[in-house]
Amino acid sequence: MQIQANPDQALPELVPQGWSRRFTMPLFRHGTQVRHAGRWETVDYVKLRRLELVVYLVGHSDPVATRELELSPLLFTTERVPTVENLGYSHGL
Repeated sequence: MQIQANPDQALPELVPQGWSRRFTMPLFRHGTQVRHAGRWETVDYVKLRRLELVVYLVGHSDPVATRELELSPLLFTTERVPTVENLGYSHGL
């Protein structure tokens, strides 16, 4: 018995459990507006301290753990996205 592959039929991609092509997560960076203790604050800078990400807010000297901040998550992808240079467009500069 022979099995003939159908080239038009795509094989399912093997993706580890819990992974996907897209995911959401908050992005803390300078200038981002976040809610802390019911008030809107602005991120000054972010630091990795003792294997934990902490956020420093404008006007505050103490760092804040990310779990204490509210921020809408952004959508990220693990797929390659072609850049403008690879699409063949000219910059027109």
